[in-house]
Formats: sequence, C-alpha cells, structure tokens
Amino acid sequence: MPILSRLEALEIADVPLLLRPPVRRDRQTPLILLWHGFGSPNCEADIAEVFPLQQVNAWKAYLGLPLFGKRSIGHEASMHRLTEDYVLKLLLPVMEQAAAELPKVVERLRSHCHLEDNAPLGLFGFSVGSLTTLLTLVENPLPIQAAAVVGGTKDLSSVVDGYERFVQTSYEALKQQYPNLKLNYEWSEESEAAKPRLDFVANSNRIAQRKPAPAILLTHGVQDEVFDISDVETLYRALKTEYQAINHSEKVSLKIFQHLKHAIDLTSNPSSEQSADLVEMESAIADWFNQFL
Repeated sequence: MPILSRLEALEIADVPLLLRPPVRRDRQTPLILLWHGFGSPNCEADIAEVFPLQQVNAWKAYLGLPLFGKRSIGHEASMHRLTEDYVLKLLLPVMEQAAAELPKVVERLRSHCHLEDNAPLGLFGFSVGSLTTLLTLVENPLPIQAAAVVGGTKDLSSVVDGYERFVQTSYEALKQQYPNLKLNYEWSEESEAAKPRLDFVANSNRIAQRKPAPAILLTHGVQDEVFDISDVETLYRALKTEYQAINHSEKVSLKIFQHLKHAIDLTSNPSSEQSADLVEMESAIADWFNQFL
C-alpha cells in the first residue's frame, strides 16, 4: 500500500493539512503535528512522504505553512518577498502565523479525532518548520510532551547567515531577475528587534521551565549547507545545561548524520549513504516520540 494512500486531506481552523490515522486508537492516543520547510520538503504531501513515522502509533497531522503548500502564493511571489526583506516579508510572517494558528488547530483536531484534552501532544518541524517549533516551545503554553527539530539552528542571525549563503551562490543570476536584491541582508530596527525572540540559546531556560518540560530531539546533517552544524551543537549544549539543572538531561538529545544535506528530496536520487541516514533519522525520531509520548 503506498505511503500516502491512508492520508486524509482536511482543512482544520482554516489550516490545510494531511491526517494519518493510527493503527490502534483511543481517547488518549498521541497527536503529532508536523511542519515542513521553505525548501524540500516544502508542502504537506512531501513532508508526509518523507516522514510517515509508521512506527509511531499516533495521529499525525502534516500542517501546511502559511504562503506554502496548499496556501502557496507561488514561486515568484515568494521570491519577491524573499528579496524585498527575507526576515520581515517572508520568514517572520510565516512563523508567527503558523505558531498563532496552532492552538485552534490542536483543539479542532482533538475533537475530530475524539481525543481527550490531555492526550499526549508532539511537535515536529523541518527547517523553517523547526524554527517555528522552537518558537512555539518558547512562547506557546500548549502542553507539548515531545518535539523533533530537524535541520534547525540556534538563532535569527544564523538563519540570516544561511539566507546570505543562498543569495551569494546564485547572486548574478538572481540579480538579473530581482534588481533590488542585495548581496547581504540589510538589518533594520524592526528585524533587529526580532532577534531576542528567535534566540533559542538565550531562551533555552524558558523551554526547560515549561510544564511539562518537552523532550527535545535535535537532528542534523553534517553536509547541511544552509544551517551550520556547529550552531545546532551550540543550541544542544545550552538546552542540555538547562535540562540538567531540572534533573531531566535524558530529555534532550542530538543525533548527527554524516551524509545528509539540508534539503530532503526523495526524487533527487539520493546516494545509498544518504538513504541509509534518512532511514536511521526517521527511526530515531520515531523512537523519540515512542519514548516520550
């Protein structure tokens, strides 16, 4: 049976999503919400295909990010936002809206799936979805028991570093299409003001002090060309320190994969080593949710 065949396409609280049901269900079956990224996988169907998490007996809801997936504004409109002001016109609007939508989505999904209000809740994010996951853990009171952060980074400055690397590798070609494009991101008073909110190292204490303290798995590819692995290691050390202080160091883990780049595209003929790493990563994520949900 194809992996996507059991998915139900829904719109819950105005958010498009794909819902994969568990094999066994009751009113305490966990619910896991998954966000894709800007790059592959960058829509509901793609993230559902890459991370089916069949080993986890839970409801899995693959949420579409604003401006992407089923709500896509199209490549050209996205690129215009990106080149006009990546942080203020694209990154923050998507992250903030997705995080704001989450409580109502959870409430409606629990009703749709006949779950108790205290049924375990998990959160998963890839790339920008992982940043949205971290922002949710900093700011949102939803009782999230476990989270997987895939291909993320430690703060807004690191995100902009990744954006600048993207621009610099294709600057001449992009400049012809988007004359206003700058080689480096131009920080403004407004974008500078967003730095404290998206400094997940500085906010690691707020995450650890949540009730319950969420179990956080960070996964990252050594070959990631967007978000440097050293920044993820910095975030891991900060979280580990805070969780040790509350006697829950077992609730933070970092898994590194030698052959994985940032994007995960099953149609791009990944090498056997990359395919093996992807299988191992999905297994690690499934084990994490099985352990802590």
